[in-house]
Amino acid sequence: MSPVTNYPATTWVRARNGMIAGVCEGVARRLQVESWLVRFVLVMAVLFGGTGLLAYLVLAVSLPREDRVDEAYDKMILGVCSRLARRSNVEIGVVRAGAALAACVTFGAAVIAYVALYFLLPDPGSQTKPNALN
Repeated sequence: MSPVTNYPATTWVRARNGMIAGVCEGVARRLQVESWLVRFVLVMAVLFGGTGLLAYLVLAVSLPREDRVDEAYDKMILGVCSRLARRSNVEIGVVRAGAALAACVTFGAAVIAYVALYFLLPDPGSQTKPNALN
């Protein structure tokens, strides 16, 4: 019996009942494959190149857990990923994973862009009404 969820089936989430962080189980559900297959691919990626460990850690930090999807859009650091996800209509876990991977690949240049976006992207909660006197 599958668990009752309040999010679409296409959402990238971590499973709450996974072996370690629920990443493989969540990815398996999203791709509609068995979880052992995703775990096997992960182990092969770790053994032959080591990129599997980095990918697992990035996904474990960035993907929301399936029972905490409602809290996923809360600010984690500065709220830039949440703003980008809302603005571009992309899932928050995908945006956070992309930001984390960009930070690793660019050796920190993405962190400077992240801080710049904090000042450039408007905060949805700080929208002010136009002045009626103009």
